[in-house]
Amino acid sequence: MTNWKFAKALDENEEYKINGLNIWSFYWNCVNKKVEVKGPYEGHVYYFKEYVIEDKGKKVNFVAGEFSNSKVGIYLKDDLSDGHL
Repeated sequence: MTNWKFAKALDENEEYKINGLNIWSFYWNCVNKKVEVKGPYEGHVYYFKEYVIEDKGKKVNFVAGEFSNSKVGIYLKDDLSDGHL
């Protein structure tokens, strides 16, 4: 099971890059419709979707969803929990 770590809460279309790719510049292909994550401030449980974007063979996975304050929450894979250093 992949663990996801909160990365940022941002406004829709606010530039945000993962591995050099601005997430708003690409089509988000949904690969998992229900990923449980915890809110960054109050610890509430949210069910967001996992997406993948791709450019020139580079793939980036992330979890995203909207918080109640209209911010988009971005979560990235927690490599340490997967045993990667």
